[in-house]
Amino acid sequence: MTKRRVALTHRKQRSVLTDMLPFEVPPTFSNRGYYRFLVNNSIEIEKGRLRWICETSALNQTMQLLFGIKPNVPITADVVTEWGKQKTRRSVPIKDCEMVTTPFNFCVAHNLDGRTLSVVHPRNQLAVASFYATHSAMILYYASISEFSIRHPVSVSRYSYFKDKLHEERIDTSAGVEENDREYEQLGSYFVYRKHRNIHRFFESYEYHSSEKKYDAMVQIDVSKCFDSIYTHSLPWAVLGKDQTKFSLDESKGTFGGSFDTLMQKLNHNETNGIVIGPEFSRIFAEIILQSVDAELITQLIEEANLTHKVDYEIFRYVDDFFVFYNQESTQNKIFETLQQVLKSKKLSINTAKIKHYKKPIITEITIAKERVSNLLNEEIDPVCEKEPQVDPANPPPQNLACPINSNRLIIRYKAAIKEASVTYGELLNYTFAITENKIEKLFKTYVACDKSDRNRKRLSSALFAIFEFAFFIYSASPKVNHTIRLCRMISTSVAFLQAQGLPYEQKHLLFKYVHDNVLQQLEKNTMNVHREIESLYLLISLPQIGREYWLPVSVLLRHCLIKEEEGTGQYVRPSGFMNHFSITIILSYIKDKVRYVKLKAFIEAHIIAKLEYMKALHPNDAETLIMLLDLVICPYISTATKNAIGQVFCLDAAGLAAIQSSNDHWFTTWGDKFDLEMELEAKRSREVY
Repeated sequence: MTKRRVALTHRKQRSVLTDMLPFEVPPTFSNRGYYRFLVNNSIEIEKGRLRWICETSALNQTMQLLFGIKPNVPITADVVTEWGKQKTRRSVPIKDCEMVTTPFNFCVAHNLDGRTLSVVHPRNQLAVASFYATHSAMILYYASISEFSIRHPVSVSRYSYFKDKLHEERIDTSAGVEENDREYEQLGSYFVYRKHRNIHRFFESYEYHSSEKKYDAMVQIDVSKCFDSIYTHSLPWAVLGKDQTKFSLDESKGTFGGSFDTLMQKLNHNETNGIVIGPEFSRIFAEIILQSVDAELITQLIEEANLTHKVDYEIFRYVDDFFVFYNQESTQNKIFETLQQVLKSKKLSINTAKIKHYKKPIITEITIAKERVSNLLNEEIDPVCEKEPQVDPANPPPQNLACPINSNRLIIRYKAAIKEASVTYGELLNYTFAITENKIEKLFKTYVACDKSDRNRKRLSSALFAIFEFAFFIYSASPKVNHTIRLCRMISTSVAFLQAQGLPYEQKHLLFKYVHDNVLQQLEKNTMNVHREIESLYLLISLPQIGREYWLPVSVLLRHCLIKEEEGTGQYVRPSGFMNHFSITIILSYIKDKVRYVKLKAFIEAHIIAKLEYMKALHPNDAETLIMLLDLVICPYISTATKNAIGQVFCLDAAGLAAIQSSNDHWFTTWGDKFDLEMELEAKRSREVY
């Protein structure tokens, strides 16, 4: 599929789309609605002031709530010319906005203890976007001083490249639907990065092979809990020097490093130990610090040990992983010792449990496993269009789909490859699913080229069934978010293709029933606990596309959401506390206005009010609290009475509530007919980095 190039304009708010949210947020959640709100009202932070174009008092009310503008702060008004028209611009000093906030934290599966990711407060997202627009040149400079880094920003993105199935004509169907400004709203990142998008690309690169020829051994060193351990003051230390920062504290706050430090503290409740995990801007913050580690390391090695980079050793760093090539064991020991010292000066340390040593041939276990799995899938899944012998010269011979897949043999061979290479399912699943997605696409193209006979339809259905048997088996071993997204994308594209091809109900039903049963199994296995919530939400929201026959029983949703029905009263209760915003919105999007779920929806609405009352009282500047307000007052599935009750929690009268509802018809959650699961899953492709 050829890629299309789209030129980008340099909007100050652009990074709100690209660098603010973790990849792992649910498919219903994005910044697109918020971004449109910012652009449509020319909202920006510039020269210490929050500015917006305002023609009505309703927007002023929304801005006061959104940015925590104190009631007694006067809002300045002046007339500006925009696109040839005179408009009223309002502004307040940013110091009069409440910018110290708490991010919305949520957990995902990661190793044994999970990982906490963050959605920062919308007002801080605009502050980061302003910092990007003002300091992009400084970011690029301080992120390019290292000889080691193989993933760092090198320029501001000027173009976006799309390999987008939704813009391409559907296979054997009519053209897809376009969305206004869609190209602009699904960019991969604000900056262009070099050199390697994925660490596995490095293992297959010229630099890696060249170093292997030159050196006899390699050691992989990981920084222990890098993002959790980063001390925010380390960034001005990295830029200005530690001593100068400490002795000129007030002056340093106005510098690039000091401003970035302050920004990262404010969006994380003024924490200096650890930075939020998930957004791209956090990776940039960490990269600048690690670039200074690289520079100090290379200097100390030459001054203290007379070791020269690319002569005595060569180091590559991908985010917080160091790959050190060397010949002499003494060289490796000195590098390790010096790196420990430099990291300690930044309040970081080496994860000694994850150090890996390799001798020639220098090949990682994952590279070995990838080679075996690639060969395995190419052998076991190979759809072809076979022509029967020509019998009648006047009639072309039939063309039949051939794609016999033995799912049991495929699973056994896959397990053997994993075991022999000494890797885990989680380390290889993303790669395996990427190949499997391509195999499904090839299967569809091959089917289109064949005759649409009943035999070929059955063969298509049988092949897809076998692929999903394999896919759900390996997924169950490592149900992480990135794996879930790929699985849901395979489900989505397969369902759309079968529907478009008009396969008979009984042939689709076998596959749809299998998908339903396996999703149900995962939902019952992984109830709404702290480390499996997002993964389950993706599976849940993928179910409606297979049809009304497969809606879940109320009892299944109750068990999954940890809701119990009291004996005697029949009332629903949730002893384990409040559901988070993602769970609430996905459940509402799933149950909609269906009669069978009316009692559950009544409970959810009461649950929302109780949660907001609690959050507003204890955490008034929490990101989740504000996002819930904005999303739920425009939700089409909850009652007007509940929306009014939400308004009362925030001391909003009818006019104040109407102001928020009229300011934007889509904030963060996409509701109803506006939500397109296939489009959202495709949009994730541009952000699959790690």
